[in-house]
This record gives sequence, C-alpha cells and structure tokens, in this order.
Amino acid sequence: MGKVEPDLLSIGDICSETGLSADVVRVWERRYGFPMPLRLPSGHRRYRREDLHRLRLMAEAVAQGHRPAVVARSAEAELKRLLAPEGHPVVEALFLAVVAMDTEGIRRLLREALGRLPWKPFLQQVVSPLLDRVGMAWADGSLGVHQEHLLTEILEDFLRELRQGCQPRPGQGMVLLATLPGERHRLGLLMAALAYAASGLRTELLGVDLPVASIAHAARTLKADRVAVSLSIQSSGETARRLLMDLKDRLPRECRLLIGGQGAARTRKIEGVERRSGLEVS
Repeated sequence: MGKVEPDLLSIGDICSETGLSADVVRVWERRYGFPMPLRLPSGHRRYRREDLHRLRLMAEAVAQGHRPAVVARSAEAELKRLLAPEGHPVVEALFLAVVAMDTEGIRRLLREALGRLPWKPFLQQVVSPLLDRVGMAWADGSLGVHQEHLLTEILEDFLRELRQGCQPRPGQGMVLLATLPGERHRLGLLMAALAYAASGLRTELLGVDLPVASIAHAARTLKADRVAVSLSIQSSGETARRLLMDLKDRLPRECRLLIGGQGAARTRKIEGVERRSGLEVS
C-alpha cells in the first residue's frame, strides 16, 4: 500500500485544488456516486488523480450556474461543452494573451473592448466569459495557476480604475460591499462595486473574508443605507445563510442587506435579505 499512497489524494488535497468544501464532495459522493474514494485500512478516504481532474471540471461548471445533478451525469466532453463560453470574439484573443502572460496585450485588449462597449455589456460579454474560459482551462489542466492569478491582478486593477472614474450623485445613497468570513473571491465584489458606482451610488469596499461583526460595525460607522455581500458558489448554503442572518440582526433596521453572485441563488431565502442577479443594482 505504501507504493500507492503517494499517487492518492486526501480530501484536503481535493478541496485545496478544486475550491470545493469537504461537505460538498461528500454530498456528491452520496447523491451522485462520484467521486468514489478508496478506503485505507485506517478508514481514511483517498482519491485518484483522475478524480481530481473531473472534480475540477464539475466545480467550474457548478460555479458557472449549471445544476450539480446535470454536471454529475455529464461525461468529460459534455462538461467541456457546458463550460465553453459564448462570449464576445475578443475573449479568445484575451485568453491567448493570458496563456502567453502578455500583460500589455491583456490591458490593450481590455481597453479596446471597453472603447466599443458600455461598461455593463463589457462586463457581461467580455469579462465574465473570459473568466469562464480561464476557469475551464484551469480545470482541464491547460492553464496554470500563475496565469490565472496574473489575469486576476490585471482585472482587479482595471475594475478599480473604472470605478474611480465614476462620480456619486446626490441623493443616490451609499453602499458598503464585503464578503463573508472564508470567502476570498474578490472579482465578483469589484464587478458589483463598479455596477453600483456607475449607477451613481457612493461605494465603499471593505474587501474579502470579514467577520460579520466587523461588517456591521463599519455599516454603522459609515451610515451605509445598504450592505451588499458577494457570494461565490463555494460560500453558498446553510453556513452562509446563518452568517447572513447574524449580519441582518446586527445591521441598523433602516440598512438594507443585499446579496449577489453565483452563490446567492443557491442560498435559501432569508426574510429581509434581498437577492440581486447579474449586475442588477437598486
């Protein structure tokens, strides 16, 4: 058994490599029959490397909004078709620039696309499909984490620069944006901040992975009239729901709590918490 062990992965390895939680992996195992881990004499689960490859594709498909039941039944070729974006033609050029780690090329193509499109279609037709394309390439192993991180840093700078060009309008109010504890996905938060800023609201970003008490304290200090929380697919579910209920209880009664992102639709409804889809703001 000692010779096989180095080729097998623990559930911690799987979670680290896919972004899935251990609970999600185990639910998929029970509900859909995949992955089916090997059992060591000690009783610990171990997973094959080919399981990791498929789980990456499944995690990316679910993150894009496909139902886990459909994803679990799909062969690898079908998963790749689900993941293939129907984006703006510039997406493929941007993807190739990411592969080449052509920083200036990425920035130039983003500026050119924004010159042709208003900010909302730019995010919907270029940025979101590009992130899907990169996510699929990472999932199937054709793109490295260093390339993905390079794009993330460039997009974060780009989105901040766009937001700084927006001027708040009197009477529109102020929104505070943050993510819950354990949530480290920043791009969704920055895209939401741009949407609010472009609509004339004053926007204040606290960033990611914040304690609920800190978010509520900041909302009171800044006198925010709404708090927007970005949920990725990994931060949805009952844990997120409990945290949101706690946050709602801590906020001033007149402060609205809004949730958005791919995890919002997968979190059970909470009285007094408003869901937003896409780049919808109010």
